[in-house]
Amino acid sequence: MNIKFRSYQTEDFTKIRDMLVTSFEESPDSGNWLIDRWNFCRMVSQTMHDTFGTWEKTVGVWEDETGRIVGAVNSEGEERGEAFFQIRFPLPSAIFEEMFIFAESHLSVQDEGRQVVRLRIPKGDFARESIAVERGYRKMDWDDTLSVLPLHHLEPVELPTGYRIRSGPDVSSEAKALAHAKAFGYFDETFDRTIPLAFERMKLAPDYRPDLDLSVVDTSGEVASFCTLWYDNWNQHGVLEPVGTIPAARKKGLAKAVIREGLQRIAGYGAKSAYVGSTMDFYKRLGFEAAYTSIVWEKSL
Repeated sequence: MNIKFRSYQTEDFTKIRDMLVTSFEESPDSGNWLIDRWNFCRMVSQTMHDTFGTWEKTVGVWEDETGRIVGAVNSEGEERGEAFFQIRFPLPSAIFEEMFIFAESHLSVQDEGRQVVRLRIPKGDFARESIAVERGYRKMDWDDTLSVLPLHHLEPVELPTGYRIRSGPDVSSEAKALAHAKAFGYFDETFDRTIPLAFERMKLAPDYRPDLDLSVVDTSGEVASFCTLWYDNWNQHGVLEPVGTIPAARKKGLAKAVIREGLQRIAGYGAKSAYVGSTMDFYKRLGFEAAYTSIVWEKSL
């Protein structure tokens, strides 16, 4: 197999997305992102972190002699020194070496006086682990885990009086952004106007479906809880991203109700399972179980 590196091009976004779908079917434990993270990071995270216009220049692409993309190295766009490998097996060790070098030279950052880069390596991937050890990485006490829920019979969850579920265009980007800021603890009175822009851009993501962008609103129209699902039709699974509840509305069962509504909707599309990038007890109580884990490895340059 003749694999060559090249720079990322705008049209590669959907090509890499397609590779993620295909690779999950072939090797679900490869450590690749699912389609939720690929869509959400590009449209939402990078807008919030003001890297939407520069992120493309930081992505590396590897393709075979047919022009098919078989690998990519990217960040989330948050400039935290984190690099992610998206791959299609099998890849020669020499290509993995190139990916390590690209991550170190393009995605490392200064952190407390050190130039560092952090990679995710799937648990048990001894080929990548051995390269990491040889290149001076150390394993951290930090991981990313995907949890899975098989979709069987789903009973609806009743909302408390005064709340209702709305989707897509029925909720403004401003209202969704405000709820996200409150739920994740970064809200302040000045309220950065790029946050509504991020949720407006989310609607332009290739895999965005308005009927899977769900919000629980109260009688005043404020978003109290939310859950957006991304549906991978090829692999027949959905992914939750993001999910949150504002502090004033917690402990009322709102998140459980909106997630269950979303799960019922993707089940209607034919989904057999759902994933979430978390192992929180909340998701365990809903029936999610840890499925695939990647460990963080760090190198000081």
